[in-house]
Amino acid sequence: MKCAACKHDMVKKGGEIDLRIGGKLYLVRNVFYEECPSCGEKVLLPEISEILFKKIKNKEFVEQMINVPVLDGTYC
Repeated sequence: MKCAACKHDMVKKGGEIDLRIGGKLYLVRNVFYEECPSCGEKVLLPEISEILFKKIKNKEFVEQMINVPVLDGTYC
């Protein structure tokens, strides 16, 4: 698969990705995806996206508190 952003070849990987859906941030662990080594674009296979969206719709997830570093970019 070619990257839609920069046209480089994507590499199959597994691990964590974050999804922003409806104003909420979801961390997805242990998932397979493709990533562009050039620009960092990540893409899920359609079948995996469908499964994840169904799980989110049906609230089939565990909520955990994690610390996320937050930067203020207004002074850049």
